Amino acid sequence: MEYNLVKKHVSTAGRLLDTVAEEPVDVDLTLPDYCPDIERILKCTMDPQIFKANITGDSLNVDGNTVIRVIYLDSGKGCLRCHEHTVPFSHSFELKDSPERYVIDVNAKPEYINCRAQSPRKLSLHGAFSLYARVMGEKPMEYCGYDGGDLQVRSVPATVNTLSGMCCDLFSLTEEVPMNAKPPVNAVLSRRLTMRITELKAIRNKIMISAEGRLELLYTSGENAAPECMNYAFPISHIADCEGVEDGDLIDGRLEVLSCDITSSDDALGNSAVLSIDMKLCFNAFCRRNEEITLMEDVFSTDVAVQPRVSPMTFCTSRECLRFTDIKKENISLDSDTFARVIDVHCDGVRVSAAVSGGAPMLSAKAQISILYENADGEMNHLSRDIDFDYNPSVENCDSVENAAGCIDSLSYRIIDERTIELRAEITYRMTVCCQQTRSAVTGVSADDDAPQIEHDSALILYYADRGEQIWDISKRFCSRPADVLSENELEDDTLKEDLMLLIPTA
Repeated sequence: MEYNLVKKHVSTAGRLLDTVAEEPVDVDLTLPDYCPDIERILKCTMDPQIFKANITGDSLNVDGNTVIRVIYLDSGKGCLRCHEHTVPFSHSFELKDSPERYVIDVNAKPEYINCRAQSPRKLSLHGAFSLYARVMGEKPMEYCGYDGGDLQVRSVPATVNTLSGMCCDLFSLTEEVPMNAKPPVNAVLSRRLTMRITELKAIRNKIMISAEGRLELLYTSGENAAPECMNYAFPISHIADCEGVEDGDLIDGRLEVLSCDITSSDDALGNSAVLSIDMKLCFNAFCRRNEEITLMEDVFSTDVAVQPRVSPMTFCTSRECLRFTDIKKENISLDSDTFARVIDVHCDGVRVSAAVSGGAPMLSAKAQISILYENADGEMNHLSRDIDFDYNPSVENCDSVENAAGCIDSLSYRIIDERTIELRAEITYRMTVCCQQTRSAVTGVSADDDAPQIEHDSALILYYADRGEQIWDISKRFCSRPADVLSENELEDDTLKEDLMLLIPTA
């Protein structure tokens, strides 16, 4: 005979897709007529951007384009030039399930790009970028209860950090940036747009987002003009719909830049140049709150022998969103060239991985550093280096790390000698730490229909119990109700605090 247990559940987030695909980029490029011939290629970059990501049926479809920038010195005057070329891409990922509620997290990271000049006007480009795709959906965590009177049930309380809401909001914004005293933009050499969330506030079924956007721009302003650097920060406010979220919930949110397009124009009065930043952003959020549940830890019957099925259940008891700032210094040296003047230093991206050791998180970051400089002969050159950073934040009782990420907020340098510069990087890490617990829980109870009924020789048993024994274990041994044992002996605690003679009712 199988006892009918009551199936219960709480909401958690489950991973439906977590994969990466490599997208090749192969282009034979001819410069347009308005671009001067190539004398020497300084740098070739690839910037994959995502325009659309949606789920249709059982597949995730991602569309975007890859912006290739070739930075070179022309053959006429040796001026710095830049040519952009756009290559569209589309990719589909197969899903095992079609969720009703989900969060899509997609991003693209360049891996490598090789550029070879076949002639002063023809280029052959070969590279690849990685397309990371993750889909999180609502997933119930099941446990059992029992409402009948045939079984004695030992239940224990447990705190579970449950999912109260989730959202995936793609939206577009436009920001007008005055150039003020800066020269106008002729050609963009490099750009980096990052977002930092400053506040997340939940009201019923909505999340209010306050953030700061930061634009780092390297550009040329004319034929013979030296490269110009520009940094601009601007506030962002947005309200995202998130069904189920309430004030007081923990909001684990990320605001990512999917694509960015920059154009230059004059203001309405024609007095000064204005940059227009057209951006597509994605806000993903998981909202959680603690919920108290009761787990069946053990069962028995006073009438017949039963066999419970017990399984381990691992769940998160608490989560915390944390942010840390670390400062690192690193020397970069040249083998056969010299630093006479550094024109620009910036970070093209940071990748963070996380591990847990001894209950404490350990973060590892790899930053892609780009340096544009002049050597002692007045020649302009470019250098790219990957720099590794490690950081062990002071966090206790951490069982797992979720959503670890990082960005370089500021990057400065000083020239130590003609071949070495020292970089000083201020890195901000953000992560969500989770405390977990594993408990044994009853998932089923069965009894042999042919087994004889339990019979007692007497209505009362004397039992000499030792200090530390539990009433539940004693009751289970003698097939007596724990509540009756407690009442008969005028006890309140399940664990005995001293040696004691107990009266065990069996009727």
